[in-house]
Amino acid sequence: MSQAAINQYVKSRTATATPAQLVAMLFDGLIAALRRGADAQASGRRTDASEQLVKAQRIVTELRCSLNFDAGQLATDLDRIYEFIWRQLVTANMNNDPLLVMRCVELIMPLREAWGQACLGSPAPARLSA
Repeated sequence: MSQAAINQYVKSRTATATPAQLVAMLFDGLIAALRRGADAQASGRRTDASEQLVKAQRIVTELRCSLNFDAGQLATDLDRIYEFIWRQLVTANMNNDPLLVMRCVELIMPLREAWGQACLGSPAPARLSA
């Protein structure tokens, strides 16, 4: 499949997604970027790792921006978790620490699974689990 076709598919998918599906896509993209970043760090590809971790930081920022603080304490708690993860990613990137990146994956996976169950009626896709 060509890059143009992939880009068109992603554009179409995001344009037709519900807000809940968009958040799920953010979680999925975050987990994928984290895993690619950790793999690149472990393989000594610092530039690739940094690109993936910066992408992950941007996704975390987007997740923070999607929070509705009128919803109560849950939004505040999630904001604190996202801030913690963002800071961990900065540290992991500076120190080239793939284990720290994978700890962030461990923090995000339960949130993704809970989001899938609560808002989409299903857990994370199998390709994201593990």
